[in-house]
Amino acid sequence: MKKVIVILGPTAAGKTDTAIDLAKKFSGELISCDSRQVYIGLDIGTGKLPGIEVKVKKGNGYWEMDGVKVWMLDIADPKKRYTVFDYVKDAEKVLEDIFKREKLPIIVGGTGFYLKALLEGLDNLSIPSDKKLRIRLEKLSISKLQEELKKISAAKFEKLNNSDRNNPRRLIRAIELLSQKSNKKNVDAKSKDLDVLKIGLTTRREIIGKRIKDRILHRLDKGMIEEVANLLKNGLSIARLKELGLEYSIISDYVTGVIKNKEDLVKILRIKIGQYAKRQMTWFKKEKDLNWFDITEKNYYEMVEKMVADWYNLGHAS
Repeated sequence: MKKVIVILGPTAAGKTDTAIDLAKKFSGELISCDSRQVYIGLDIGTGKLPGIEVKVKKGNGYWEMDGVKVWMLDIADPKKRYTVFDYVKDAEKVLEDIFKREKLPIIVGGTGFYLKALLEGLDNLSIPSDKKLRIRLEKLSISKLQEELKKISAAKFEKLNNSDRNNPRRLIRAIELLSQKSNKKNVDAKSKDLDVLKIGLTTRREIIGKRIKDRILHRLDKGMIEEVANLLKNGLSIARLKELGLEYSIISDYVTGVIKNKEDLVKILRIKIGQYAKRQMTWFKKEKDLNWFDITEKNYYEMVEKMVADWYNLGHAS
């Protein structure tokens, strides 16, 4: 079976740092599993660079960090929506290429939905968009979209978290899927011949909160506000920045004067990113066969490395 490592966990847990170290040790290459790192120009806010200082060389569809290739970066125009379907299609090609070159793929990221789609497949991906329906729905307000979804399935609406209930794109897709599923047979999730080792990085909430604050201040110092201002200058609309969420949505409010000072900006970023980290953990707790490691333990990396070595060498024993 083809071996794949997955490193997941909440934002600010140090996933990329750990993955780069493992890639150097086990001749691996990284695949970013992040719904926003795919976009060109969204660098600082999405955290394409790890916490450690690395030498970076940009290639076609990847960044090379300290000699380690990180794929699925800078492959999409931020003015256009890049869907989970697009991600799976492109990431599968990268996976096969890494296998052909006899490297170890290490999937890294915090977008659980994309990870599930890549590893297991989703029957929803087989249902195409309905252009006529979308044209009608895109004219509706969020409250009207919510009402429409409730009419089709109140149970589905209740299952959505608060973020999805207020995300027009997610509401439209939910309505679209429910409208079409009655006319289509569900397609089973794809079966992949993969031996997957899942590693989860986490720690206490207050420590993640501190790391989030430190990272916000570091990214602001590195030019995150200027990055958003440049995106606006280069034609990205406020509405699109809002769709891109979190840092880009919040900083666009600061750049346009809705948020008046930097103290308020930092406070709002801390709250929203902290809430996002909590949602990530809720999603990842559903993952099967996931090996959790506390990043505050002194020897956590040694334990991760030993687990990877035992698993990897088992399949490569002569």
